[in-house]
Amino acid sequence: MADLIWVYAEVVEGRISSATLELLSKAAELGTADAVLLGPAPDDAVTTLSQHGASTVYRSDDAVYRDHLTLPAVETIATLIAAHQPAVMLFASSYGGRDVAAALSARLDCGALTDVGDLALRNGAIEATIPALGGSYQNTSTLTGPGPKLVLVRPKAFEITTRLMRAAVEEVPAPRDAAVRKVRVTERVTGARRHAPEAGRQRVPEQEQRSRHHREKQVLDHVDREPGVGELVDR
Repeated sequence: MADLIWVYAEVVEGRISSATLELLSKAAELGTADAVLLGPAPDDAVTTLSQHGASTVYRSDDAVYRDHLTLPAVETIATLIAAHQPAVMLFASSYGGRDVAAALSARLDCGALTDVGDLALRNGAIEATIPALGGSYQNTSTLTGPGPKLVLVRPKAFEITTRLMRAAVEEVPAPRDAAVRKVRVTERVTGARRHAPEAGRQRVPEQEQRSRHHREKQVLDHVDREPGVGELVDR
């Protein structure tokens, strides 16, 4: 029987995120891929997910998932995991993905791996490759034991592939407990990062800048002459 691998599906700027499609493509390669899609989404969302490997989409279009941070999604996913027992659940390393995965790890008392660049399933264990030092080194981490395993994946880790599938849709109820509505989203801002106002910056006089550069160069020249010290370049 193929391993059951779930993907937390996210909508970004009105469409299923490319990171979600990467995760689904990998999940379908490793086993049976299902997606969990919570909150408002475009009309073709389920079709898009099925075309990239989802065999089942657990779906709720309730606005509670959009209007309240993390807790409604955690409540719903924890209930679904208890009912269906997936071997692994994959999350994009987005703000939303990290928040939900961290809260689920605490809620379910289960292991989680972050910053994953590749993964494999072997005898019920997750073997994850985690790049370090800009990809100069590849570390391997393993999650073993019973219960769900949560994996946060780096962006662009997997190739997006398409599959001829038609996903089943299972509607799931949204939580009604007031406790999951503690944190409400009041505004969403998209676009380029704004620069700090010029009035708040202190301008350094040009003469002082030259003086600082001269002192720094003297220090570098001195260090460069010390035995055993590698080459320093004054830029």
